Amino acid sequence: MRIRSMARRLTGNDYVFTIFTKVMAVLIGLIASSYSNRFLGPELKGELGRISSMLSIVAVTANFGLYQPYPYYKRRGEPDVLDKFLRIFLLQFLAYTVIGVVAAAAFGSFALTAVCLLAPVQVLANQLSFMIMVEDVKFKNVIFFAARITNTVITILAFYTMERTIMVSLALIVVGDLITIILSLYRLRRVPNPLRADLRFAARIVPFGFISMLTTLMLTLNYRVDTLMMGYMYGIADAEIGFYTLGVSLSEYGWLIPDAFREVLFSRTAKDDAIGEVTMSMKVNLYLTLFMIAGILLLGRPVIWLLAGAEYLPAYPVTVALIVGIIPMSYFKIIGTLLLAQGKKGVYLGMLTGSVVVNVLCNMALIPLWGKMGAAVASVVSYTAAGALFLGYYLKTYRIPVRDVFLFKPEETARLRGALARMKRMIRG
Repeated sequence: MRIRSMARRLTGNDYVFTIFTKVMAVLIGLIASSYSNRFLGPELKGELGRISSMLSIVAVTANFGLYQPYPYYKRRGEPDVLDKFLRIFLLQFLAYTVIGVVAAAAFGSFALTAVCLLAPVQVLANQLSFMIMVEDVKFKNVIFFAARITNTVITILAFYTMERTIMVSLALIVVGDLITIILSLYRLRRVPNPLRADLRFAARIVPFGFISMLTTLMLTLNYRVDTLMMGYMYGIADAEIGFYTLGVSLSEYGWLIPDAFREVLFSRTAKDDAIGEVTMSMKVNLYLTLFMIAGILLLGRPVIWLLAGAEYLPAYPVTVALIVGIIPMSYFKIIGTLLLAQGKKGVYLGMLTGSVVVNVLCNMALIPLWGKMGAAVASVVSYTAAGALFLGYYLKTYRIPVRDVFLFKPEETARLRGALARMKRMIRG
């Protein structure tokens, strides 16, 4: 009874449950990372980084951003909105599968063949994951958790039973996406006929979706362009890219808190602006993220040695550099949910594009000078630019005093103390 009561209280708060599932998924992911890094080695990890970066960009472009208008139309009360979007997504999946198979047969490159075959599945998985995040953020985290557990089990089995090959890691991408698709459709309890897709409605959302696609593409480029430029423009060795991608992976654990707030706020802002909740989230996120960053900096070297081995220690400087960009980029993540729900796609895209331009220019200047460290510094500069632009817009538009996004008011402090007291009672039963 006590365990059941604790579970009910834990799942009763969207923020607490989201953070809890992410923390648990991270712990499981660390185990998978330990086996995966040793299984691949720096060179194959670098090759995987190049392929996965290309895959992400192709999947985003092929997506056309058609899932991004979903919160906007849901908020407007569009009739039959769930089925309308699902039919379009499934029709895209069928069309892209045919195109992908034909294109894969035409290409001689292993990387391009892999991207063509994996992209249709990743497109649908991204679409359904976003939809579940709006419909039921708790179940979205259940899906995330289930995918991590499955990938970890497969990675461990591969480590002990298979020869070193990049195919295993590519297979894990497919498994994670398939779990997302299956569980999302299970939660939505429907698989509408894609051949009955409302093409007139699709034509209505294409302009919104196209801008959203550009937005997501800019966001993906902000995270991935450095890897592509190192590999394809400047010929940086795969082993160096492997060190860089490991540093990126470790620094991304710092996104745990901002991403948790972002996912819950997507659900909240789909209903109303929730300005007070957005501002409060930024404050709580700031201090929790600072704590998370301190842990990563303190434990970075031993964690790299534990998770990947001594051969990966050159990844530590990259991790330290990228950690600096977590705080400013978290403002982009949190404020961006509000702008997308309000349909302010032009504002969102304009500010994000400015950040990407900064990223590309800095990479062009710094990669030839400093290699992987140049790419890391370029990312931090672009993250800072994005955070400053979004935070400045938010403060000006909603007339929020600067101190309100950094300092707690007395009544907010009292609320937090009450929430902590409730959590203590929950733990004690």
